[in-house]
Amino acid sequence: MKKNRKFVFPAAAASFVALTSFTHATTDSAQMRNLENRINALEQRKGANGMINPPGRPQVRDGVNLFFIGELLCWNAHENGLPVAVVNRGSSSNLSNSKAKTIHSDWDLGLRVGIGYNTPHDGWDLDLTWVRLHTEGSEHIHSHSNRYVFPSRVHPSDLIASSSAAKKGHSHWKLHFNQLDLDLGREFFVSKWLTLRPHFGLRTDWIHQTWKSTFRNFSGTATPNKVKVSYRDHWWGIGLQGGLDTQWGLGCGWSLFANMAGGIIYGIHDLDFKDKDSPAQLNTTTSGTFANLDNGYRIAHPVMDGMLGVRYDHMFCNDRFHLGLEIGWEHHIYFSQNQFPVFTSDDSRGTLVSNQGDLTFQGWTVAARFDF
Repeated sequence: MKKNRKFVFPAAAASFVALTSFTHATTDSAQMRNLENRINALEQRKGANGMINPPGRPQVRDGVNLFFIGELLCWNAHENGLPVAVVNRGSSSNLSNSKAKTIHSDWDLGLRVGIGYNTPHDGWDLDLTWVRLHTEGSEHIHSHSNRYVFPSRVHPSDLIASSSAAKKGHSHWKLHFNQLDLDLGREFFVSKWLTLRPHFGLRTDWIHQTWKSTFRNFSGTATPNKVKVSYRDHWWGIGLQGGLDTQWGLGCGWSLFANMAGGIIYGIHDLDFKDKDSPAQLNTTTSGTFANLDNGYRIAHPVMDGMLGVRYDHMFCNDRFHLGLEIGWEHHIYFSQNQFPVFTSDDSRGTLVSNQGDLTFQGWTVAARFDF
């Protein structure tokens, strides 16, 4: 019995090895068949040019493969963290019936223009676009009987404004926005009626902001009196951006499109803050200047873009030219763009905070593209 037991393990091991080899061979054979099936399916999806995902960009005949972009923007800009004053009814010693006043921005026209090239390599395209928008906003506050105006951005140690209310105030915010995008992408068909265009590239932008507020006739001091507060922020940054454009065909040249993109922009904030009294006070210079602060630093900001709209494409002159027209709604978010300093203490005059909010653009865009 002991002699027979010596052969039980080798026999079982041999059977296990044979079974494992058979299983591996069967699995390898199944994987090879699966790979062949996938290759055959991809071969069947090839377009007329032999590509698995044929280009979806406009294809002009015997052209130079250039295109121009022109867009009219009707946008509204908002930036949170721009309070002007708190208005209270009934009392100058509390805020029991108060309302905050902030900047109301205007709708303004801007433009986006660009030039692009359809490269001969794999259906890629390269384009350079420039966006320009100048906009502004304001807020006027007038005090009546039983109505008190408390400025929100005057330094707490300012002798005129501390613990007193103004009769009226005015605030004006101005924004100059310029942006350049260098973008490389490829638009391709994933079905008969759907194209995708992944893209990436470089973005640089200049965002210049000025914000000035003036408050007059404070209670408890000699009149007339005035406090003027002004901010300036010159920002320049450069970074990477990328996203995905989609086009959903409807037929007869019409389609819907939806685009999303995002990036990280690294740049420099150059900030100024001034607080000036009239007439000059005991803690100001002879010209009435209480505060004149310079601040500059480097930081990276995330950005996000989105657009949804309808498009019409038309080829003409025997497909030698292409014209595309579209209208859509855009959103753009520049996170933490408001870096205006806020002083928070009258005991420690150097105590301040920043990073007060995001800058957003939203509005309608009407665009045209011409390929030749």
